[in-house]
Amino acid sequence: MIAGFAQLQTVENALVPDLIHDAEVDWLVELAPASSPSPALLTPRHRMLADREGWIWPCRLPSGLLPFQNESLPAILVRHLFWLDVAPELLAECIRCLKPGGLLVSVSANPWHRGSWQELGRQAFHLPAWPRFLVQHGRYDLMLQVPTRARLRGMVPGISPLLVVAGRKPPRGARVRRLNFGRVVAASPRAVPTSCRAA
Repeated sequence: MIAGFAQLQTVENALVPDLIHDAEVDWLVELAPASSPSPALLTPRHRMLADREGWIWPCRLPSGLLPFQNESLPAILVRHLFWLDVAPELLAECIRCLKPGGLLVSVSANPWHRGSWQELGRQAFHLPAWPRFLVQHGRYDLMLQVPTRARLRGMVPGISPLLVVAGRKPPRGARVRRLNFGRVVAASPRAVPTSCRAA
């Protein structure tokens, strides 16, 4: 994860801000490699940066853990962290931290594209291709959405330099109390009239 992603920056700037803007989220947490420049977003964000050892900023943790409470984040943007040994734990943590109805946007370099080879060299072998990228996200209870442009280009090897998937954590249903129609409720006693009169 030491390679840069500068050549992919133009494509990210064209895709990712529109996805975030259309989802109408107030703020998000961006998870990315320390060597990756961030896309130009108007949405406020907090960044967490990782290297080979794990998270290095703003805290030090293993890359499979996130320092957030359960269901506390409205949106998470995961960029270029889908190396095959880290992805399952990281995705599980992201889903744990997302609020019900929260947005998860995942971006990865396409290992079948020559731009990825120019940026990453042999490290591109460790990235998931389009089918595996979808399967990684499909294992979790997410309502997946693939941008149309990315879906069509991602299925043909070598056309799109980025793989992009967006998904929402299912909203939690409202709690409903069961009505008990069989129970008889005793009526309250009526007031007894008195024979006392005011003078």
